[in-house]
Amino acid sequence: MRKLAWLLPFILLASCGWHLRGVIPFPPEYKVLYLNSQASPSFNRQLTMQLEFNGVLLTEDPADAQAVLSIQELDLEKRTLSLTSAGQIAEFELNGRLTAMLQRNDRDKHVLVEVNSRRRVTNDINNVLGTATAEKQQLAELEKNLAGKLMLRLQRLNYDKESQLSAESK
Repeated sequence: MRKLAWLLPFILLASCGWHLRGVIPFPPEYKVLYLNSQASPSFNRQLTMQLEFNGVLLTEDPADAQAVLSIQELDLEKRTLSLTSAGQIAEFELNGRLTAMLQRNDRDKHVLVEVNSRRRVTNDINNVLGTATAEKQQLAELEKNLAGKLMLRLQRLNYDKESQLSAESK
């Protein structure tokens, strides 16, 4: 009976169609990329890991690639949300914007992709070291989120192309 009680939630979860997000299927025309990035090394590592995990081959030379992914420097902004009664920052927000261009080597036209993300950080004026650590963690999460959103947008390019082709044929 106990085994059945343990097994039942897993069976229900599997039967409803829910699954962990894993590999993002990339369009075949973007399976071999050259990455030209002006972003931070930590963001580049995060993006490279996600690209390679999803079966994308990164080349050393743009001529060897099917497409070139150009990443501009991350635009990070720190915005004050609230102040204490003493006028010190109590809470702030980290906003990040990523601009990327994807150009296939066999086409003149490029695709511009912009993604945004934000994180909130509570500023504990009595624990400066803890706040600095929390800010670094939130910045790392912001970069990870931006890389993930970029991956989803790149995946979507295939579906956009298919929907444009089906709309043109009607």
